[in-house]
Amino acid sequence: MSTIIKIENVNLWYDKGKPIEVHALKDINLSIERGDYAAFFGPSGCGKTSILYAISGIDRFQEGKVLINDRDISGLTNQELAIFRQTGIGIVFQQFNLVPSLSVLKNVALPMLFVGVSSKKAEEEAKKLIARLGLEKYADRYPYELSGGQQQRVGIARALANNPPIIIADEPLGNLDSVSAKIVLEFLKELNEKDGRTVIMVTHEAWSLRDVKSIFFMKDGVITSVEKSEKGSVAGSLSKKLYEQLSIKDEALGKALGEGSQEEKLSARVLANFLLRGYSMDEIKRFESFVNDRFDNKIDNKEFRKLINKPFKEGGVGLWKKKAERVTIYLEGIIDKRKDVEHIFSIIEKNPELSILDEVAGIRNWLIEGYTGKLSPQQITSLDQVVSDRIRGFIPANKIVEILDLSTNKFGVGLSFRAAQLIAEKLELILNENNDESESSTSNTFEKTL
Repeated sequence: MSTIIKIENVNLWYDKGKPIEVHALKDINLSIERGDYAAFFGPSGCGKTSILYAISGIDRFQEGKVLINDRDISGLTNQELAIFRQTGIGIVFQQFNLVPSLSVLKNVALPMLFVGVSSKKAEEEAKKLIARLGLEKYADRYPYELSGGQQQRVGIARALANNPPIIIADEPLGNLDSVSAKIVLEFLKELNEKDGRTVIMVTHEAWSLRDVKSIFFMKDGVITSVEKSEKGSVAGSLSKKLYEQLSIKDEALGKALGEGSQEEKLSARVLANFLLRGYSMDEIKRFESFVNDRFDNKIDNKEFRKLINKPFKEGGVGLWKKKAERVTIYLEGIIDKRKDVEHIFSIIEKNPELSILDEVAGIRNWLIEGYTGKLSPQQITSLDQVVSDRIRGFIPANKIVEILDLSTNKFGVGLSFRAAQLIAEKLELILNENNDESESSTSNTFEKTL
C-alpha cells in the first residue's frame, strides 16, 4: 500500500508574533496510506481540525511540508490550492456549509461547474450522487427545508462531486441525531471499503471510531501516539489506549474498588462502610438495612433521615442531626443519579452509536460536587470521556482511579489520588445496583465531607 499523504515537520501558528499567538501544530510528522480510514482523536483544542485544514490547504502552515500523492502543497499558489481542493480532496464540514440559495441538486453540482463541467453534465452526475445517498426526493429542496442529517448527506454528496481520492470529515457527526450519525458513519465506511477512498475524520468521541483503521492521538498540537489495525477495529473507546499505559500498582486499591466482572455490584454494605466509618458493626448493619429499604422505595427520604437520626436504643442509627441530613442528601443524590444512569442505559440499548456526553455532563457535575480544585476544559473533557466509557463498559472499575489520577499528557484526567478515589467511588455507587452478596469494601474518602 502506497503513501497518499505525508506530513514532514509541520508547524502552524495562528496570530504568530502577536500577544494572542497560538502554536496550533508542533513538529507534526506522519504518513497515511492509500485506502486507509484514519482519524485524528483528542480533546477540543488539541489541533485536530488544524491538521485537516493543513492537509486541505485551507490553513497555511509556516514550517514543514505536506505531500499529497508526492506533491508538496506548501508551495502552491492560492489558485493552485483552489484547484487541488476541487479535485484532489473532498471536504465534509460539521456545519454543512451548503449554499442556502441553491437547491440540493445545484449544491451538489456546484463543485463540478468550478472545474469546467457543463451544467447539464454536472446535474446528471449530481443526480447519481444524490440517489446514492437516498436524497432523490429532496433534489429540488433548499438546505433550510432539510434536517441536519439530510444536510450532512448533501454535504457528503457535494464532497464526492469531482470524484476525489481523499475524503476528509471535520467532526461530521457533531450536529446530528443518533439515526443520522449512524447513516453517515455507515456511508463513510462504504466510501472506504467499497470505493477504496482514503477517508480521514476528526472526532473527539470514542464511539465514532468503530470502523477506523488508524488513530492519531493528539494533545496540545502534538501527535502523541498512533494505532493501526488492518481490520478496522483499532479502537472502540479511549479506554483501549489507556489499557496499554495502565497497570494496577496497588493491589489493595484494586480490591477496594472491586476486581470482578462488570456484573459484580456494590451493595448497601459498601455505602454503609464508608459513610459510617468508626461506627460499630451493629450500627453499620442497621444503617445498611435502612439504605436497602430506601433503595427499594420501602421508605421515603424523610423516614430514612428520621431513622438514621433516631438513637440506636430506639431502633435508629444515632447519627447527629446535621450528619443525618448530609447523609440523606448524599443518598438521594445516588438514587437520582442511578435513575439518570438507567436512562442512559436505555438510550445506549436503543442507539449504541448515540453520543451520551450531554447526559454524562450532569453526572460529572454531581461527581465533582465538593471538589475544591479547578478543572481545566481539557480535564473536564477527559473526565466526561472516562465516565462515558465506564458507563458503556469499556473501562473496568479497577482502572478508574488510576485513569483519573494519570496525568493529562498520558490521556488521564490529572486529578490528585484522593480526588480520583473519591470520584471513582461515587461513580461506582451509581453504576451498581444493590447486591447483598457483594463483599466489596472501600476506604472512607467521604468522611470529611459528611
